[in-house]
Amino acid sequence: MFQGNWKCAECGAEITELPFKPAEDRPVYCRDCHRNKRPPQR
Repeated sequence: MFQGNWKCAECGAEITELPFKPAEDRPVYCRDCHRNKRPPQR
């Protein structure tokens, strides 16, 4: 896990731990926003 201080690109929620190292040029989403952005499963 990677520790840090990020904000969700969609809702602005604080994110302090991620299971991956985020790229500087890509947005980071909280768990809820990430779940809502995924296409629905069949």
